[in-house]
Amino acid sequence: MRVVNPRDTESALEWQLARIGSAAWQEWSLKFQRMAFGYANDSGWHDPADALQWLDHHALLHEGAAPRGALVWYQAADRVRVGCSLGSGRLVGPLPSGRIGIGVLDQLSTDYLWSDPHFPFGH
Repeated sequence: MRVVNPRDTESALEWQLARIGSAAWQEWSLKFQRMAFGYANDSGWHDPADALQWLDHHALLHEGAAPRGALVWYQAADRVRVGCSLGSGRLVGPLPSGRIGIGVLDQLSTDYLWSDPHFPFGH
């Protein structure tokens, strides 16, 4: 499925990389991704686990290497989190440490899936 967001992939990644080190987004990984892709208002999902369940129900999740700009859904520190793939097994977003950073997916979790940056209820 081709997804068109208010902010394109490279602009969304630039927005995220500009916030590396910030602790302002702790526990808000879904909101961070929604805002990165240009959606100012709520995504319609309660949290990343709710979003993951919706995406699974609609067959929008994929296994394997996440392409650049894909949302990566992973389990870490007893909760579902979401980051944005930089490619080559790296992602950016609020990490379990509580700060925005670049993480290596294999070091964060062995349990992950990816989806296109799809916010069906965002506006």
